[in-house]
Amino acid sequence: MRPVLGVAAGAAVASLGAVMLGEQPLQGATALVAGVLFGLAIAEVVVSVARYGDLYLAAAAAILTQAGFVWALYIETGHQLDAAAPEAWVGVVLGAAAAAAWLRTAARRGPRSRSPEARTPDG
Repeated sequence: MRPVLGVAAGAAVASLGAVMLGEQPLQGATALVAGVLFGLAIAEVVVSVARYGDLYLAAAAAILTQAGFVWALYIETGHQLDAAAPEAWVGVVLGAAAAAAWLRTAARRGPRSRSPEARTPDG
């Protein structure tokens, strides 16, 4: 159940982020940096809720990143995607790659530690 909730939370973040990013000019280095940060934010939300990362969640985070960033481009260009800057399309690809890589490395970073209050003296 947690992976489904993680993907749903990622979709919500992608939707909200697309609306917010769509109000900004996505050109030049801004588009590249925004794509990567957008992907990292979505991947972190997915892995935080799901509490693990696997290939399927990485693919879901990458797809959500692409969909959200393209939606932001759609808003930013006034509903004319052919007017989007070439570096914005590179930002879409970089964002998806960053999301997938971040989520896949979550398994190597290890599970989240429990809070000190939840620990018992026995370990």
